[in-house]
Amino acid sequence: MKQFLLGIKMPTVLLIALIFGKLSMANTEEQRIPFRDLLSSLEQKFNVRFNYSADLIGPTMVERPDMSKVKKANLITFLENLAAGKVNIEKIDEMLYVVKPVKIENKENTEHTVISNHHMKTVQEEVAGTVKDATDDSLLPGVSVLVKGMDRGTITDASGRFVLRDVPDDAIIVFSYMGYQTIEEPIGKRQLIHVSLRRSESQLEEVVVTALGIKREEKSLGYAVQKVSGEELQTVKGVDVGTSLSGKVSGLVVKNSTEFNARPTIELRGETPIIVIDGVPYGNMTLRDIPTDDIADMNILKGATASALYGSRGGSGAIIITTKKGKAKGFSIDVNSNTMTQMGFLAIPKVQTSYGHGINGAIADDYVWGPKLDIGQTAEQWNPLTKQYEDMPLVSSGKDNLKNFLERGIITNNNVSITQTGEHGFFRTSLNHILNKGQYPNTKLNIINFTNSGEMKLGDKVTIGAQTGYTRQNAPQIWGTGYGNQGYLYQILMWTGPDYDIRQYRDYWITPHQQQNWLYDAWYDNPYLIAYEKLNGITQNKLYASFNANYQVNKNLNILFRTGYDFYSNQETIRNPIGINSTRSNFYVGSSYISFNSLGTYGINKDWGFSTNNDFIVTYNNSWGKFGLNALGGGTIYYYNDRSLDAATQNGLSVPGWYSLAASVDKALVAETEYRRQINSVFGKASFSWDDAVFIDVTGRNDWSSTQSKNQRSYFYPSIAASFILSEYLKLPQAFDMIKLRGSWAVDKSPLDVYANNRTYTVTPGAWDNQNTAGYPSNLLGKSLLANAHRTYEFGGNIALLQKRIGLDITYFNKYYYNQQEEVTISSASGFTKTLINTDETYERRGLEITLSGTPIRNSNFEWNTAINWSNNHQYYVNLDPVYSSDDLWTKKGARKDVYLKNKWERDPEGNIIHVNGIPKKSDYQSKMGYGDPDFMFGFINNFRLGNFNLGITIDGRIGGLMYNYIWDKMFDTGANPETDNQYRYDAVVNGLSNYVGQGVKVVSGEATYDKYGRITSDTRVYTANDVQVNYQDYAQSLSGGDKEHGVQNQSFVKLREISLGYNFPAKLLAKTRIKSASVSLTGQNVLLFTKFKFSDPDVFTENLNSPSQRMLGLNIRLGF
Repeated sequence: MKQFLLGIKMPTVLLIALIFGKLSMANTEEQRIPFRDLLSSLEQKFNVRFNYSADLIGPTMVERPDMSKVKKANLITFLENLAAGKVNIEKIDEMLYVVKPVKIENKENTEHTVISNHHMKTVQEEVAGTVKDATDDSLLPGVSVLVKGMDRGTITDASGRFVLRDVPDDAIIVFSYMGYQTIEEPIGKRQLIHVSLRRSESQLEEVVVTALGIKREEKSLGYAVQKVSGEELQTVKGVDVGTSLSGKVSGLVVKNSTEFNARPTIELRGETPIIVIDGVPYGNMTLRDIPTDDIADMNILKGATASALYGSRGGSGAIIITTKKGKAKGFSIDVNSNTMTQMGFLAIPKVQTSYGHGINGAIADDYVWGPKLDIGQTAEQWNPLTKQYEDMPLVSSGKDNLKNFLERGIITNNNVSITQTGEHGFFRTSLNHILNKGQYPNTKLNIINFTNSGEMKLGDKVTIGAQTGYTRQNAPQIWGTGYGNQGYLYQILMWTGPDYDIRQYRDYWITPHQQQNWLYDAWYDNPYLIAYEKLNGITQNKLYASFNANYQVNKNLNILFRTGYDFYSNQETIRNPIGINSTRSNFYVGSSYISFNSLGTYGINKDWGFSTNNDFIVTYNNSWGKFGLNALGGGTIYYYNDRSLDAATQNGLSVPGWYSLAASVDKALVAETEYRRQINSVFGKASFSWDDAVFIDVTGRNDWSSTQSKNQRSYFYPSIAASFILSEYLKLPQAFDMIKLRGSWAVDKSPLDVYANNRTYTVTPGAWDNQNTAGYPSNLLGKSLLANAHRTYEFGGNIALLQKRIGLDITYFNKYYYNQQEEVTISSASGFTKTLINTDETYERRGLEITLSGTPIRNSNFEWNTAINWSNNHQYYVNLDPVYSSDDLWTKKGARKDVYLKNKWERDPEGNIIHVNGIPKKSDYQSKMGYGDPDFMFGFINNFRLGNFNLGITIDGRIGGLMYNYIWDKMFDTGANPETDNQYRYDAVVNGLSNYVGQGVKVVSGEATYDKYGRITSDTRVYTANDVQVNYQDYAQSLSGGDKEHGVQNQSFVKLREISLGYNFPAKLLAKTRIKSASVSLTGQNVLLFTKFKFSDPDVFTENLNSPSQRMLGLNIRLGF
């Protein structure tokens, strides 16, 4: 941990040293300033970009102008006059200007001799080429093309092309462009040079995509937004793009599970954000449904203000995904293939290997407190080869049963995309395939994504666009995890010992479909039978589509219509053969729990549904002098319909091995449900700006939800946000590019769930004399229920320094929860047992988010970009409900909500554990042990470029917080924990001794009394050292229990999440091929883990016999044609 903290401090110290080193050189009193500094100031003021070669412009100094008198309309004249004829300025488009010194040769100039200091050099008549963006192959205008060491150069034209004349054949051409990495290319004998520039990851983005897909200047936003480029996600590609977000955004927590097919849980400020794809908030889409290679960038809108225009669905923030579009004219093909395989484990449970299954030192069909192994004893045991009981030696033949059962995991993620771009639009199609071979036998996940997108300009005013996508996921077996589900670790580690070799049980049948080959007759099943016969399979299909039409009425007024639709159809099946022993499941038919059955089971769940989202938006933009207005208004209709049809056999299968509802011994159980909701909305926003430095946004949205009662159906969401560019009005040192302050306030509300306000009968088939019954609901409708409401405010600021080589973003937020709905118990004399009310209990979530980014080193051959994301947030009680709030010591105003409670051991005044009859005594009252949420979360991202080599490293973690370690603690009960393999156990089993004495005290006289909270009111107890000897098994088993403090551990961890080492092939190596770009990278995901949490990876925030955490290493290959 110390080394890790030192690693964080080092770049921070370098950044601070860089700041003060530059500040010491600044002289703000000079009346003349460098021309380059003036250009930087104008870029900030007018949101434009000047591209130029610093070497060609040189140290040109100009008089400091009165910036208030500079107008965007006369920028070219103003700059050329100020520079006294030393530069020419060319306007490429509204956002880009190219600055050329007068002495640069134009393409028409022709000189055929270049004279050096000593001799004549061979020159080429002409060198020409193009410059493209390496990410999307779009042509880049305004790129500086300079002959290194010579006063000779040019700028690429609007089509990204350049021509240089009379260049020595041993010259080196330097290509530089703001926001991109500079590269150098030797000419050699070439007359045609094509290069691709990569974006500088440290470049602060000026434009972000906000709610409803509206693009805004980042400086104008009064709320926290953080951007992740698609390029950051497309080298180390796993199953879920969500995993690659770990550590990359402050305030965003990714809970990564080790279980097969388990999707990472994404939480933004402790809640689940909405997913928006190209402006459409689909109702059923997840991050897994979006191929990583389709993503151009993600904009994370962190608060309710940021996503206020999405209503209740955006109350927890939003992840705005922009997919790739066609940019460069022409035809292109891109291939991205990443393959990773499991190479060891970050966390894997350990067991004792000295004692076999049984209890009290003898063989039994339960526990692992059996006989001592490998000491020459024999016993009657099951022989899996002869499939009968035989007298055999008691030996530890299964020391590595888990590892011998596991298989090597593999992940492949392959993408091919084709793009055609013309003058009036583009078309892009993408095919993605993911194969995840799990670590358990017969676990294989296939995911296929097929997407199409396009856009077309119909004249000067109308643009239409469309997108379609199809996703199919299939896995024949997702069962086998968790304690309650009696998964593989439950079977192999928890309740069975090392006295059998699991590999001898691959032949799992005695009688096919009726009797398994296994050493247990109850409780536990052959793990190979679970893998191949006790199946829980899934097939998921999802189709989504969107269409938008944009009409530019005039330069100020725009009309947008956008519609989105998604449909899903999922099928889940369970089945088990006759003769199983473990029968727990997580399968339901309606509200009826369906367990696996020793007589055989077959069940099927079919879920399908769709959602539609239709937007109509009118926007208006205008400016009058220093005053600007950006306004929009519109409406949304959102509707979803979900249905399910569930069925399962009852009381077994009539024919062994026939898995069908028709094989049900009794009438199959069937249930059908349907959920529908519609929300109609109108909204508006007005954004005001002054002097391009003061910005105020005001929004309002009104929703009408079908799930609310008529008198409560309408509810309103207001928000306001402000941003102030302080640096525009302060005389600051030259090092400061921008200082921005911001603040926002918003209200959001959540309507009632479907059926929460409607009484519905519950139909139970065959409940009475094989007749169906209908049950009246036991919940009483709440009177005038209000929607859940939240009020959020935040404030923060941004600082950009040293031409944006350093950036600091700080945000504090507070979210207040009120009118919260809660189901409470009422007297059964009313005819009901529960009712839904708006409780008076209120609470708030407070948090702080900090992002520090920078480029400590940048030169022509080496560049280091780094970023540190840090955040924390906790919930606190504000007001308590006098009736319904918990009556305890920790539920009080100002206290944190995430109190971690357990029944502690009773202790004497010196803290010694009190024993009764030699066994630790558990308190009858719960006590606060600490808090469940971490103290803070962090991410540490580094990217290094050395020539054509790139090294990327992402480290993240969570510090603080308590968590119950189920597997480690429960193994003390079962006898499998390696800490139980000690001399006391040996003495108990081999020598028949009960000689363990627990450290602590015992009570010899007196007693204690307690109040209802567990506080001691009187205590006359007298203590002495515990000297009672007990059997070690009894003592160890007394420690275990989910309600006890024994299994509680700190969940802190630091993880090397991703690493990649890549090489970009130079363009000159590809010049004679059809390949435009190529790279190869060594990749790793989930590489190293540092934690004190035992046996399990705490990344997922919970422990329930979690599967081993795999280290994945592999290779990425990218090709562009």
